[in-house]
Amino acid sequence: MDNYNDVKTGLRQLNLVMSVNGIRNNRDEDSFSYCFDDKGGFIAVFDGYGESSSAPYERLGNKTGGYVASRLAATITHQMFRNGNFTFSEMDSIKLSSDLKKYIEKLKKSVNTDPDNRILLPTTASIIACDYSRQDEIFLEYMWAGNSRGYFLDRSGLCQISEDDVVEKTEPIFPKKNPRVINLINGETEFKINSRMIKTYYPALIVTATDGAFNCFATPMEFEYALLYTLNRAKTVTQWESLLDRLVGEFATDDYSIMVAAFGFDDFKDLKHYYFERSKFVFNEYISHLPKESNEQSVGVIREMWEKYKEEYYR
Repeated sequence: MDNYNDVKTGLRQLNLVMSVNGIRNNRDEDSFSYCFDDKGGFIAVFDGYGESSSAPYERLGNKTGGYVASRLAATITHQMFRNGNFTFSEMDSIKLSSDLKKYIEKLKKSVNTDPDNRILLPTTASIIACDYSRQDEIFLEYMWAGNSRGYFLDRSGLCQISEDDVVEKTEPIFPKKNPRVINLINGETEFKINSRMIKTYYPALIVTATDGAFNCFATPMEFEYALLYTLNRAKTVTQWESLLDRLVGEFATDDYSIMVAAFGFDDFKDLKHYYFERSKFVFNEYISHLPKESNEQSVGVIREMWEKYKEEYYR
């Protein structure tokens, strides 16, 4: 889809919003949502957690709990924004958690006639809300649960703003398969929506993705380069979306979703120009030095590169 926008907002512009989505294993358990007006908006992805609830429920249209949960969470987030309830304060995450719990419980009661039949409805969430109504800055609010991630990408590189809700905290190189994810949005146990707020005075991309997208690359620098490489090759927003989808789809083994929004650029050509030097830097400094074979020496090389890269990745 082509969602190219040109909304003037003082000294700022919302230039584009795009999504990349792929289905694996016939589950279709990822979902996404977005909405913008002349003052702000949000992008969001949700990963229905099939590992916890892979069997379909007859009363939910023979869909898995993960499928239903990711779409319910997307709908509730969209509804919250349209109702004007994004205040860019700690109340947003509290309000969203409360709404999700209320609607999950309502859904469970409407489809479950057996109180002993557990309906889990598990999903992750990664939401980035933005306020660009001010003349000299863009305010960003990151909210998340589980291990889907929210990023900020400027000339200094990719920066992970969210923090994975997993049992074993590990660095995001050599992704661990099937990590033990906690704090999932669900219908059985308590959960919370984490939040963090930042602001920027400069042009930037905001990116949010499910683990099926970023984990098909061995390192965050490769994920960043995938975003910038496909941007550099594209002539239009639609083509960038298509190229990124094709690249991620080559490696993905799970459903994947990526949403990207860009602010503060004159046009798509200006956006490409802004990130051109960063793209060259990432290739020359990291990608071109990635080992071709996996062995003890190659692991050491990657760890050495990661130590340098993570200085900006964890700003």
